[in-house]
Amino acid sequence: MKKITVEYGVDSVTKQVESGFTFGDLQESDAFKAALGYGDNTKALVNGIEQNRGTLIPDGATVRLETAANTKA
Repeated sequence: MKKITVEYGVDSVTKQVESGFTFGDLQESDAFKAALGYGDNTKALVNGIEQNRGTLIPDGATVRLETAANTKA
């Protein structure tokens, strides 16, 4: 288990997550979505750098979620 802090807008929540928890797991997590009120189209940033969905979230990380801009085909 590891502890992470997730920020979205002016809200933040700190929770324990499984050791194999990735940025993609976070973005799809119903528990975090309910707590912070974000939708499906987000990007995860650590220190302002966008993270790959498959990357493991390190223990103690502060992750900032932002709404991703829609792209046109």
